[in-house]
Amino acid sequence: MPHVFNYEKKEFEQVHYNKVPQRTSRDVKKRQRISESMKFLLAQERTQYMKEEAHAKLEAALHKD
Repeated sequence: MPHVFNYEKKEFEQVHYNKVPQRTSRDVKKRQRISESMKFLLAQERTQYMKEEAHAKLEAALHKD
């Protein structure tokens, strides 16, 4: 059953399919492709890991003295 936001209660509630009005395909917003967003997130994670690794090496070199 779909979740519909109830503005009076300010929360989502489950409603039966028969009670939800149909929408045209123009009104429906499609989500981005998961694979594209995963590629982006993995690239961000990889660059962050490389920065942390370089920072750790620098910290180790500074504290080695």
